[in-house]
Amino acid sequence: MKLLSLIPVSLILVVTVLALPSTTYAQLDAATANLAIDSLASVKFKADSIPWRYKAVIGAGFNAVQLSNWTGGGQNAITIRGLFLGELDYRHHIFAWENDVDLGYSITQLGTQSFRKADDRIIYVTKASWRQTDNLRWTAFADLRSQFAVGYNYDVIDTTSPQGFAIVSNFLAPAFLTSSLGAEWTPLPQFKLMAAPIAARATFVLDDALSNAGAFGVTPGSTVNLAPGAVLNATINWEVVENVTWKSRFNSFMRYENPDLWVVTVENAILMKVNSFLSVGFLTDIFYDDRIPVLRDDGTTGPATQIRNQLVIDFRHTFTNH
Repeated sequence: MKLLSLIPVSLILVVTVLALPSTTYAQLDAATANLAIDSLASVKFKADSIPWRYKAVIGAGFNAVQLSNWTGGGQNAITIRGLFLGELDYRHHIFAWENDVDLGYSITQLGTQSFRKADDRIIYVTKASWRQTDNLRWTAFADLRSQFAVGYNYDVIDTTSPQGFAIVSNFLAPAFLTSSLGAEWTPLPQFKLMAAPIAARATFVLDDALSNAGAFGVTPGSTVNLAPGAVLNATINWEVVENVTWKSRFNSFMRYENPDLWVVTVENAILMKVNSFLSVGFLTDIFYDDRIPVLRDDGTTGPATQIRNQLVIDFRHTFTNH
């Protein structure tokens, strides 16, 4: 009887011991599931948040050559330059808005000459894109280019100008604004290609004398010339080796009224980072527009491919949040 009376108690103990792990595991599984849900919610929150990313580079450079009784010949020379490179991007897995600013100015004094402009640029590029596939985005694009100061042709005397030479350009004279709608293809992270069949290019000449002369292809007396067309652009941003970056930007515009004549701009830069504040760059700028006559090296005037090469040594400081 005593043995029989102990059997139910033993069964209860055995069942209780076996049930405890199951209950514990069930609680742990529930806690794990809740943690996973919280983690997924956190990831979703981070993915849905759209951070603004910015980067600003401020640079300055100075070169000087001083000669005294130098049998090798040459002239004293001084070059002073400054630059600002800015990026402000709005990134999302579907929508992106990218803004780039490139400002540069330098002056050079050679021998007893007065200081003369060597580099002068204002470039603002903005691009909004909507993701279609991993490599394809619908894109709206605008590119504005101009300069800060008056440009002179030092081979032509003009006593009416402030420096005694013929004025050939000025602030917003010219200014080129290209806008377009199309698609951007990104087969590699370092390379982007954009084609836009809907585009327009506006040339502004906001200087009365240059406008009256019909400079840069505008009708004499007019301040703007607008041409519809198509755009084909490509960009490369590739770190070839550590601290050596190749950046290239190819912009082209085809006017529908003259499909065989293209406006082409190429900016190519090899940038080498020496340390956190010193960099060396080899820069090449190429520009061609058949409507803009220039004084060629052979003394004739007419459309020509314009090329500028620079070796730049700069002290730079970078501000960024990424």
